Amino acid sequence: MLVKYKIGTGAYTLLFDESAGDANEKFAPAFRDRVLPVPGYGAPSQTQVPLANTEAEITFKYNKVYSSADNATAAIATLRSTFKGIQLHLQVTVGSTVVYFPYAVLTNSSHDQTGVNVTHSLTFKSADITTTAP
Repeated sequence: MLVKYKIGTGAYTLLFDESAGDANEKFAPAFRDRVLPVPGYGAPSQTQVPLANTEAEITFKYNKVYSSADNATAAIATLRSTFKGIQLHLQVTVGSTVVYFPYAVLTNSSHDQTGVNVTHSLTFKSADITTTAP
């Protein structure tokens, strides 16, 4: 698995790459379609009207080995400051399949550091999943 991100119209930047030794522990996309509950006049229950809105939540959990403990700690701060409060596009490659999560926003991050090893867990929310580059 290869995961890259792009901010604005720039080029894609590598987040992690299993073939380079980064250990992917989790790739968990989940989707939620929006519905509008509409009460029926005199009906005992509501009707659920599907809307066109979809919300995707993607969690990546991966382990990365850094050259020093200082670099590992700096990487945590860099990841947070890079993704804080901005929209970005995620590109995920699994085998020969490439999918995109457009306009993603980081909603949760946690990092477990032991020396030079850091397990990063990043959760993004996006509008949907697509096979077309944004």
